[in-house]
Amino acid sequence: MVLTERVDSAKLTSALQMLKVIAHPVRLAVVDLLTEHKKLTVLQIQEALSLEQAIASQHITLMEDKGVLLSEKVGRNKYISLRFPKMKNIVICLENCCNQA
Repeated sequence: MVLTERVDSAKLTSALQMLKVIAHPVRLAVVDLLTEHKKLTVLQIQEALSLEQAIASQHITLMEDKGVLLSEKVGRNKYISLRFPKMKNIVICLENCCNQA
């Protein structure tokens, strides 16, 4: 039997990089928050997660730079959203895995 890859190696590498980016409690919390609320300001994220402004900005900037988040400037506000809304499936999968006995 010949086994073939389901996904090509370039896509696997890209997925791996994205998983590395969100593999941090704060960044995973940002993803989780944005799965529930499609678009939030940096201040809303900071307040919802009880983060200091510098910490929130640092994580959000990293996630933007790595292609996980999108940002849109509207007036004085910067709105943040997930680049790939289906990322919510990762959060759902983790919740289901962690709730198993």
